[in-house]
Amino acid sequence: ARVAVIGAGPAGLSAAWDLALEGYPVTVFEALPVAGGMLAVAIPEYRLPNSILRQEIQDIENLGVDIKLNTPVNDVEALFKDGYQAVFIATGAHQGVKAGVPGEDLEGVYDALEFLRAVNLGEEVAVGKRVAVIGGGNSAIDSARVALRKGAEAVDIIYRREKKDMPALDEEIAAAEEEGVQFHYLAAPARILGSGGKVSGLECQGMELGEFDRSGRRTPKPIEGSNYTVDTDTIIEAIGQRPDTSFIKDGGIETGRGGTVVADRRTLATGREGVFAGGDLVTGPQTVIEAIAQGQRAASSIRRFLSGEKLAPRVERNGYQPISYSQVPPSDEETSEKARIRAAEIAMNQRQSSFKEVTVTYTPEEAVAEAARCLRCDLEVGG
Repeated sequence: ARVAVIGAGPAGLSAAWDLALEGYPVTVFEALPVAGGMLAVAIPEYRLPNSILRQEIQDIENLGVDIKLNTPVNDVEALFKDGYQAVFIATGAHQGVKAGVPGEDLEGVYDALEFLRAVNLGEEVAVGKRVAVIGGGNSAIDSARVALRKGAEAVDIIYRREKKDMPALDEEIAAAEEEGVQFHYLAAPARILGSGGKVSGLECQGMELGEFDRSGRRTPKPIEGSNYTVDTDTIIEAIGQRPDTSFIKDGGIETGRGGTVVADRRTLATGREGVFAGGDLVTGPQTVIEAIAQGQRAASSIRRFLSGEKLAPRVERNGYQPISYSQVPPSDEETSEKARIRAAEIAMNQRQSSFKEVTVTYTPEEAVAEAARCLRCDLEVGG
């Protein structure tokens, strides 16, 4: 029974790996010229070296998985006519969201995913002397740090809430600060200024925080008469991303909030029999590890479907056994509080001028010491 996977990101590749281990012939269709999805085109190389990613993908291909690059799928039903018995759609959330302010059509305005993709694919990207990044997530931080490495003299991040509200990882924010990125909190874009069809500045509006919203953060509201201008010639919008589901034409596959595809959250089955969906396409933008877990869940469901078994929420993986652990209670030494060992980083002059991996691997001694900090949550001592 042949399986088709649409999208060679972490969800699609993880499903392909598990299904290949089960002995199923798997073909992965990828629209981009490289495999890896967001890992390859959105995460900068100083965070995830390309050589490591390529080796991981090579391991998947060595299992017999056929990855077809530059091959977008425009008709899911056509895959069944071609002889595939099951399809897993894992095309991610690669479409940027616009800020919706005047001047977005000026030359020098980028969407963060478009900007990061162009840099990662080695395309020529015109980065000006002063770059303004709008947003507070990891894509905003990545865009800011990449802009510095591409020659920007100054980079400003414009974020409408306070620092503690930023969705980006704390260590990423700290790294950007160390590299010289300037942060403007409680500020939102009002309009993009232009001269001769090109960006010449960004008019911002001061914000104040009001009532708490559903995310547990206070809602930003504009302050009248607080507008000010940031001098910039390049603007990168990093305010969100959503799936592109224009290729899904089958009536049985529904789309929901934020353009996501509707699938059973436990089995990842869609309304069309034999079609499963997962990763950012279903959940909206989440972490890489969550996409990998969704891929494993999809593979488990597809195996049951092809075997004629009833779909179930439990994920079973071929050749993986539960980890056994010692019943010996941890000693006082093991449970004493120890600070996390911070991994070393390359020198700042190397960080700002290259895409070398910033975080250096632990030494064997550091790795052992860090692992020894585990408080053995698996044990109920005296319970």
